[in-house]
Parts: sequence; structure tokens; C-alpha cells
Amino acid sequence: MLDFKIASGDFYEIPDLDKGTLRFKNAADLLGFYHLLEILPDLRNINFRHKEFFPYYGEDLEVIAEALKNDKENVAVEGGPCLFGEHEVDVIVTLDDDSKYLFDYSTGKKYKALESVDYELSNLDLAQFVEENKDAIRDIAFKNHKSGLTYQEYLHVFFPFAIADALKTALVMTLPDISYRKYLQYICKSLSEQMALKVMNEFDEILYYITDMYIDLINQLEDKFKIERFALVHGRNEELMKVYIEKREPFIERNKVLKSLTSNDAKLESIKDYISMPALPYYIFGSTHILEVNSMDETDSYRKCRKAHKSVLTLSCILFPELLSSDGENTIYCTTLEHKDYNNYKSELE
Repeated sequence: MLDFKIASGDFYEIPDLDKGTLRFKNAADLLGFYHLLEILPDLRNINFRHKEFFPYYGEDLEVIAEALKNDKENVAVEGGPCLFGEHEVDVIVTLDDDSKYLFDYSTGKKYKALESVDYELSNLDLAQFVEENKDAIRDIAFKNHKSGLTYQEYLHVFFPFAIADALKTALVMTLPDISYRKYLQYICKSLSEQMALKVMNEFDEILYYITDMYIDLINQLEDKFKIERFALVHGRNEELMKVYIEKREPFIERNKVLKSLTSNDAKLESIKDYISMPALPYYIFGSTHILEVNSMDETDSYRKCRKAHKSVLTLSCILFPELLSSDGENTIYCTTLEHKDYNNYKSELE
């Protein structure tokens, strides 16, 4: 971890000093690439920049190795990217007094007041601000700054494909456009029906423009790897979305699960998605041994999904870090536009 610069919260411990393994959020052990090969030797054929220097985080990979020997048809990989990060999609809220406020959609937080105004925002996020000012909102508009995919976002798509190909398993990829919409739908409940429809339509144009970037990359990787059993789940695939919503209900819509998710009502429906997506191979293919391949930022979702579905499946993981951007301080997800370095992955597709 000291050799490979990443940005990460301080959620590490060494629970067993004799074993000496660094553990993240009490959910996954820090591993080198050679550790992965000791357990899953078929991963040796994966090729990408820096693969041998990456820190990886794994849990119960021996269970996957055993299942590959004895029950391979029931093994599947699941993963997928966030659609956009900070500084990529702005929300501009205009009030009746002509004051304008700029929020970041991915965080819901305020960037600044665009006009000189007396109104004090304090710590209100986008949802709180709209609720508090619902009778004074003249307009809500959006501005998209995202012109391509980052190398980190490429890895979010590449890793699940490469690992499913190496292990010869089924693969489910997830694009969480529905989850991004649900946050805005909650906010729109404070608006008139006419304005809510206008706001959702304008956001959908940006959302699907970005989602289509990922679909194009996924199509390229699908041609390259030719996974035998593959499913791509996103909001415009109505058939798979129907299966997803129906199959997850017995596991997610339980008080025991719901009360542990969040106290932020605006984000509840989106979080339901995030903690159920790792189980999608079970919902779609009936897979009972699932390897979640995703960012370590998804550790909490992985943990909660595993707990909610423990009666019907085993969920293991290979998680990888969010990379440090060229600003030397923030992850690529969090950095400003000049450090996103869009499309710096295309040579790896050749």
C-alpha cells in the first residue's frame, strides 16, 4: 500500500497479530497479486497496467476455489461502476429572487452560491435545500461536464470481465442508472408535477448519455472476452429490472435489513439497490457462489448484501482501491475535471 499510492479512509486493523494480515472494515484482507494466484491460479492470465503492484482486498476466496472444482455452474462474478463522480454533473437551483445555487449531484453538497445573496445555506444538501425552498424554486437545471470515462471507471468494467473470463464463470454487470434517478425522484416530490417532469426529463438526457458510454465499453469487452453466460442490468432493460425488483424483495424489504441502512430518507431507495446488486447472479442465473469484483468503496454494500442473503448464497469478494488522481490528494472519483484524465485506457482495448 505504501508503494502503490491510493486514497483510503483509516479503516484498517490487524485482528490476528500472529497471522499479520491487514484487514479492511473487518470485511476483507489485504492481498498481493501473488496471494490471489495462490488461491485462484487461473487469474494469472489477466493483463492490465500495474496488476502486480495493486493492493487487493479479498474474502472467502477459498470458497470460490472449492466451488469452481465441485459446483462450477453455480459460480458467478458480479460487478459494475459508479456512473459519474464529483465535479462531473452540476445541479443549478434558481429561486424566485434570481439567486442561484450550484450543487454537485454525486454528493448532493453545495459548491457555491452563483450570485451574491444573503441566504445562508449552512449544511443543507440538495434534498434539504429543495425541501426548505420548495415554494420559492423557479427552476432546477443540470450541466454535464463528463466527456469520457476515466481509467478507474474502465477498471470497474474491465476487472469483472477479466476475472469471469479467467475463471470461466457467468457474469452479471450492473449500471446503477435507476439508483441515480431515485435520489432525484425523492427530491422532486417537493416540486409541482409539471416542474418534476421537466427536471426528470432533463436529468435523464444526461444520465443516459453517460450510461451509453459504459454500454459501448461493455459491448467492446463482451466481444473481447465472449463470456458464455452474461447479463447487463440497467434501467432500460425492463425485463431484467422486473426480475431484479421481484427477486430481491424477500431479502431487502425486511425491517431487520431496512433499519440498518440509513437515516437519510433521500438516499434510502438508492441504498437498497446498492446492497442488493451483488446478489444479482442469484436472482438471474440462480448462482449460489458469487464473487463480487468491485471497488473497495463498495465494502459496506458487499457486507450488507452478504448478511441479507446468507441463507441462500455465499458471497465472496475481490475489491480493488480507488486510484489517486494526478492532483496527488484525491481519488479520480473525487478530483476536479482537469485531473480526471478521460479516456486514458483505450490502448488497453487494442
